[in-house]
Amino acid sequence: MLLTKSSPISKEKSSSFRGALRASGVMAFAGLGDAVLYPVLPIYGKELGFSVFFIGILLSINRFVRIIANTPIANWVHRIGIRKMLMITATLAMLTTFIYGLKLGLISLLIARIFWGLSYSGLKISTLSYASQAKQKSGLAFGLSQSIKSLGALFVLWFGPIVIGEFGIQNGLFSIALISSLGIFLAYSLPKIEPEVKNDIVKTNHTFYPNAVNLLVFIISVSIDGILVVSLSHLLSGNMINSSNLLGYVAFYLLLKRLFVLLFSIIGGILSIRFRPLFLFSISISICLLAMALIAFNNTVLGIILAFLFNTIVVTFSPLIAIRNTQNKDNSLQAISSVSTWWDMGAAIGAFIGIYAIEFLGIQNLYLSLCITGTILFINFSIKNAKSSHSTI
Repeated sequence: MLLTKSSPISKEKSSSFRGALRASGVMAFAGLGDAVLYPVLPIYGKELGFSVFFIGILLSINRFVRIIANTPIANWVHRIGIRKMLMITATLAMLTTFIYGLKLGLISLLIARIFWGLSYSGLKISTLSYASQAKQKSGLAFGLSQSIKSLGALFVLWFGPIVIGEFGIQNGLFSIALISSLGIFLAYSLPKIEPEVKNDIVKTNHTFYPNAVNLLVFIISVSIDGILVVSLSHLLSGNMINSSNLLGYVAFYLLLKRLFVLLFSIIGGILSIRFRPLFLFSISISICLLAMALIAFNNTVLGIILAFLFNTIVVTFSPLIAIRNTQNKDNSLQAISSVSTWWDMGAAIGAFIGIYAIEFLGIQNLYLSLCITGTILFINFSIKNAKSSHSTI
């Protein structure tokens, strides 16, 4: 029997797609406070009495919180529902931004950053859960979702310094918190669609299991979202005659990275209508590995651009690839929690070891090692995926 446009199933699929886009909007509003801290805290941190060491901790602690939090947060999503989780985490994100502006001291700011890490886990897992249930054009849902999430950071990186420069850091952060509160109302308007998982809970031992997808995602995250981001100044300084413009060039490439997320997540989603997400994912992994090789052999600018551009596609489709490669097809939350955790671990570890690794190995040896390791893990992923596909025929 053919389904009509008014059938419950078609309505549910439509709600899932709309839910994915709206949930991404919630995440865009919720992330304003976090995004503005990265340019602001290094400048105003000393004025607030924080050392460089503690500024680094404040900017990175949320990533380590997410590594621990992803699994229990996924179970809470299963227990209370996606919509309620987004309402709670959007509220928490707004409150943390408000606390940033209170100037209560290091401990209070550290606690706020920990709560932001918890909030981000809930926002990300909930948003990906909506996208995973948009069965028709799921690749497009993931692509558009990733793009919408990036709009908040782009907006606040432009708007934040202006309002803080005009009204001061405290009133500026209060204003950003007020704008962030719009995410709460958007979360309230979301369709009431719950995770498909029935009885299965998300298990920690499965989340941290080093399967082929997780290991591949980990090494790409270590390489690009971790080491490459923190080593930009080292890479660019060797290719510049006038080092006085180094900060501007580093800022330009970081902004370019965010613009790639905005534009190429959409393009990737559109391409997924014609090409399989696995094909797009594999091509992007290959070019990311090529980018590591280019950087190793001093083709720095081209390597950076290719790495940031195609990393966008890898980030966009990695949750979908993880869901389709999981043994329990009905427990999408487990796959989302797992791949998110390995991505967070990679970015955190890469950022932590990046500068030390360059000093110890040198740029050429470091990026060549990343390329070789990534290639081995990509071959392993391809073999495991081919066997899995063959066994299902």
